[in-house]
Amino acid sequence: MKNQNFKTSAIGPFYKSILLLFVFFSHFTFAQYEKVYKYDDYHKDWALVKTSSGTFGFIDKQKKLIVQPIYSKIEKFGILDDNFALVKSISDGYGLIDQSGKERVPAIYSKIEKFDAIKKDCALVKSRSDLYGFVDRTGKEIIPATYTLEEIKTKFQ
Repeated sequence: MKNQNFKTSAIGPFYKSILLLFVFFSHFTFAQYEKVYKYDDYHKDWALVKTSSGTFGFIDKQKKLIVQPIYSKIEKFGILDDNFALVKSISDGYGLIDQSGKERVPAIYSKIEKFDAIKKDCALVKSRSDLYGFVDRTGKEIIPATYTLEEIKTKFQ
C-alpha cells in the first residue's frame, strides 16, 4: 500500500504541472489577441484576430496561426477575386493573400483593383508614385507599375 501511494503522489504532481503548463501556454497564446472574431466570416474554419497593437491576422479552429497579425486591415475573400483577400500593411500599402494564407502580392501598392476589370486574369495595381501596372492571379507583376492610367488603358486593354 505504501508503494502505491508513493507512486500516485509522485506522479500526481508531475501531471498537475504538465496540465498547468498546458493551460498557461494555451491561455497565453490565445490571450495575445484583443479580439477573436467569429469563425467562417472571412474564410471557412478561420477567425480574424486583432492584437492589442491593432493589427490583424487569422487563426484556425485549433487556434493555429494561419496569417501573422501584421496587417492594419484585412478584407473578406471574394471582394477582388474569390481566391484572394485584400490586406493593408501598417505602412498603408495594399497586397493580396490567398486561400492558404500566403501573401501572393506584397503589400506595396497604393491601390489594387478587381481582377478582370481592365485586363483578363489580371488586377490593376497603382504604385505609391501614382503609376499603374498589372498583377496576375499567381501574384506576379506581369506589367510593371510604370505607366500612367491613360497608357495602361490604351496599351493593355
